[in-house]
Amino acid sequence: MSIILECIRTVGRGERGRKPLSEQQAFDVMDAYLTSKEVGDDSVGDDQMAMLLMLIRVQNETNEEVAGFVKAFQSRVPSLGADIDWPCYAGKRKADNGTDQPWHGLAAKILSLNGYKVLLHGYKDAASGRTHIEDYLEKLNIPVAENSQEAQQLLESQNIAYLPLSNFAPIAQTMIGWKNRYGLRTPINTVVRALNPGAAKIGVRGSFHPGFQQLHAEVDQTIDRKSLSVISYKGQNGESEYNPKVSQTVWLSSQSGVESFYWPEMVDEGLPLLSITQCKIAQEVLVQMANTVVSSMASVLFAQEKDYSKAYQVALKYWKDYCNSQCKAM
Repeated sequence: MSIILECIRTVGRGERGRKPLSEQQAFDVMDAYLTSKEVGDDSVGDDQMAMLLMLIRVQNETNEEVAGFVKAFQSRVPSLGADIDWPCYAGKRKADNGTDQPWHGLAAKILSLNGYKVLLHGYKDAASGRTHIEDYLEKLNIPVAENSQEAQQLLESQNIAYLPLSNFAPIAQTMIGWKNRYGLRTPINTVVRALNPGAAKIGVRGSFHPGFQQLHAEVDQTIDRKSLSVISYKGQNGESEYNPKVSQTVWLSSQSGVESFYWPEMVDEGLPLLSITQCKIAQEVLVQMANTVVSSMASVLFAQEKDYSKAYQVALKYWKDYCNSQCKAM
């Protein structure tokens, strides 16, 4: 029996007989599918893989299944030497007041100005009607890499780059697009967030639905990345942008294992603000932006420091320095 039929039978049997794929099964079937696409045969068809992924999604993907899929893709993705891995796949819901702007992109940019090599990667789902970071890359002065080699060069020269999913894992982008054909998201939406094409030592994972924050941390732990520390939380609209207006449990995957931390609401009305004339948004939105940028940076730095108070103070200093530099530039 072929690997794809074996896997469909494993997850698709009756209630008593079905079970999740093992990590090895997940790797083998995704590797077989990717190989079939690369060589141009039909040993694993799109319809078969789509059926498998839908069956897995209905039962909720496990960390072993996602880890196996990720490893199959990673065997084809070059390591680019980033410090921070920042996936941007969800986008933010449109809003007339400016709160849909990708403030996580500004957080990433500020970290790059302070010496971190930040690789953002993502996919713009035009059909979603959301605002994606790709819409603001030029304003943020974040260069777009046409391929992995250029991304590596940009990280060396500018400390930051955005690498579209289509430019390093085009088959994964096609698979994400299956949502528009079948009406359901697949586990690939979870997979792409964990690809870490920059082979970074720090990672951030934003998600929306309950349980996925823990799942993302467990996926990275299952992949056994000894040098990678990942912070996972419920992001703004599912994006990798921290929401300081809510309290939540965040999850950290590190050499110590998977740990959870409760973070209370953390809005500081007294943070420095960027110029209103520069941003053309209301005062209260500027306050929200400042807090979002600082807390997003702090969450990433927490993955490195494991001390939130210290991480927040460093992020706050970076933000103050950035605001001062913008005032001097005006």
